[in-house]
Amino acid sequence: MRPMSRSGRIDQGDSTQDVGATTGEGTAGASVLLVAGLGTFSSHALAGAELVIGRAADCDVRVDHSALSRRHARLHLGPPPTIQDLGSRNGTRVSGQVRRGGEPVALRSSDSFHIGPFSFVLVAGSSAVVLAGAAGESAAPRGALMVSDPTLAGKTDLLERIARASVNVIVQGETGTGKEVLAQTIHALSGRPGEIVAINCAALGGNLLESELFGHERGAFTGAVKTKPGLLEIAGNSTALLDEIGELPLDLQSKLLRALESRQVHRVGGTKPIEIHCRVIAATHRDLPAEIAAGRFRQDLYYRLHGITLAIPPLRARREMIGPLATRFLDEARPRCRARFTPTALVALGAHDWPGNVRELRRVIERAVLLAGDAPIDAAHLLLAPMAAPAPTAAPPESDDRGRFLALARSCRGNTSAIARALETSRSQVKRLADRYGIDLDGLR
Repeated sequence: MRPMSRSGRIDQGDSTQDVGATTGEGTAGASVLLVAGLGTFSSHALAGAELVIGRAADCDVRVDHSALSRRHARLHLGPPPTIQDLGSRNGTRVSGQVRRGGEPVALRSSDSFHIGPFSFVLVAGSSAVVLAGAAGESAAPRGALMVSDPTLAGKTDLLERIARASVNVIVQGETGTGKEVLAQTIHALSGRPGEIVAINCAALGGNLLESELFGHERGAFTGAVKTKPGLLEIAGNSTALLDEIGELPLDLQSKLLRALESRQVHRVGGTKPIEIHCRVIAATHRDLPAEIAAGRFRQDLYYRLHGITLAIPPLRARREMIGPLATRFLDEARPRCRARFTPTALVALGAHDWPGNVRELRRVIERAVLLAGDAPIDAAHLLLAPMAAPAPTAAPPESDDRGRFLALARSCRGNTSAIARALETSRSQVKRLADRYGIDLDGLR
């Protein structure tokens, strides 16, 4: 872990380690240590039985600040996890008590301890995942926390902590994964007043984009018939979403950096600085470190925006959500109709790779509703690629029936009621089918 500078910036570099999978499989002993203080926020993947926190270069978690002793405290990952002050000068505050030396103190998951102006929170690995550049997910930067469900329904304790902090956030993910939805969720959890204010940096040209970001004075250019405040000013104490920040021209990147550093903007044609107080969330489908290497994105702006990066995996990497999402979109499209998906349709949905992600799924379901009318939605109504919708045989063998039932059960996460609705049968019949095929529905949840 590279040191925290006196300015409060944290450079995580490539030290992040893989701590498990978003499904929670294999994460029982994995943890993430969150460190917040002096306007900074960082996450540290933890491995091994114990680690030392302090100012010394050989500490496992190094925080370069005078409030910490060279070897300040030892965190043992347990179970149960414990924190032990190593006889430090300023002590370690646990549960409201300052400790200097003594026996280790047990911590529960999400408990915090404090050293000087810094707070340390231990979070179980099943609540968040730190990426390690795994194969197939190269678009997600190292050091990013994965968010499998960007909606309020998928919120975790970790996401709530991030939302309530003042740290800037980068939301990264492919087109259609739900980056704007995650930004809305962060704003909703933050407690900040008003609505989130958003601008798409890819939708406007340079001069117009500058005016939308920073505002302009009357007469600043042809057509500027009156003074107009910019997005960062309009946001007030709320949240400003800079969507597709990777498309921002280099000259505007420089101006945005100055505005974020000084917390002031200058309107186009204006001379008076105007203070800004908003929290900034930047969203992008691009790999910003790669854009920096290619000379298309400023490294200093990246560091200013990158308080923490939240990455949304593509829908093909979270197939367990396809069934529930499709059902939700169907309910929204025809709320008073009881007809649902056929098992063949659910298999087809689960087999498709969804290059357009959640946005594509919603459009497919809306179109299928029009084609199916009041009838159950079948694979033919989805109009997916042929490989995603294998044609069923007239009398499939039982092994094929089991495979289809298993795919349906997985897409419904083992929920008996959801499976019954999809098959238009009773919950007791679903249980009998599960027993018949030897499928443990509870194990799919």
